[in-house]
Amino acid sequence: MLPVLFYVVVPEGWGKPLAVAFAVLLLAGRAVAWLVRARRDGEEASILDALRADLWLAVAVAIAVAVLFRAGVLEREVRLPLHSYGLLIAAAFLAGIWLAQREARRRGQDPERIADLSFWILVAALVGSRVYFIFVNWGDYFGAGRFLADTPLGRMPRILAFWEGGLVFYGGFIGAVVAAVWYMRRHHMPFLAHADSMIPSVAFGHFLGRLGCYAAGCCWGSVAGGHLPWAAHFPPGSLAYQSLAGRPDPARYLAPGGATTLGLHPTQLYEAFGELGLFLLLVLLVRPRKRFHGQVLAAWLLAYAVLRTAVEVFRGDVERGVWAGLGAGQWTSFAILAAGAAVWVAGRRGRPALLTAAGAA
Repeated sequence: MLPVLFYVVVPEGWGKPLAVAFAVLLLAGRAVAWLVRARRDGEEASILDALRADLWLAVAVAIAVAVLFRAGVLEREVRLPLHSYGLLIAAAFLAGIWLAQREARRRGQDPERIADLSFWILVAALVGSRVYFIFVNWGDYFGAGRFLADTPLGRMPRILAFWEGGLVFYGGFIGAVVAAVWYMRRHHMPFLAHADSMIPSVAFGHFLGRLGCYAAGCCWGSVAGGHLPWAAHFPPGSLAYQSLAGRPDPARYLAPGGATTLGLHPTQLYEAFGELGLFLLLVLLVRPRKRFHGQVLAAWLLAYAVLRTAVEVFRGDVERGVWAGLGAGQWTSFAILAAGAAVWVAGRRGRPALLTAAGAA
């Protein structure tokens, strides 16, 4: 595993102009993409129309830059680590967009709409994954003396230090679904038809994302014992080691001398290659035999819920929360399984409320 590939150093005095340049480029890129799409559709539009369309994004970016200016973070040298996890998440996002657009073209859907939708899904997924983790670990973020933390960017609320870990796939998926329903309703895009085009890319992206989890040492498994030849031994720089070393009985989890953890089930790889198998199942068997809108989505929901429930048996990161002997992921899997069954039944019966985005035409 290699948690940090290298460090990006922002020299003293460069922070403010780089932050402003990044904000301008982000907003300009979004505005240009909006204008190109509007003019392609025969609509009259100006740059002000484009900026108004993403007004809340412009406000959020402006607030973020203002907070950094106010905190004085941008006035000193900053060393930003480039994590393997972040690189693989970025690769997963790009690969997912490409796969979804490719299928959209084949299905006669608008690939540019898919790209725009993917941006909002990314934002919502990041927020949702963070909110889910904070919810199940409330005391770690809002307990006495826990709200603020020292970070490479200075002292700030712990809930913002996402590079320390704390992104949960199920929370991200829920956030993505909410964003997708909102976007498709707004643009009159049939929900289940487009979900069928996009869900295989979610499976492939999750495969890459779990490889990133393995590199970072998060989402680790329970102690496997010496009989498992593929057991993972995580070093001190990993999230797994740091968490296990902080438990009341660290000797149960660390190798003699403390050089690494004991051999743990590599649950990240279990789920990664399970998702790769689901991706192949969807594109090679389910999608070519599709009989109704929502069938591909429902197949993934059902299959992934089973996969995740099985993987949870070997998970060892109890920090995510345990209720009635079952982890948060297992309880969420039951809900996802029920949702998959509901989509399958509704799709077969052709119920309009689910065949379109929340009832939109």
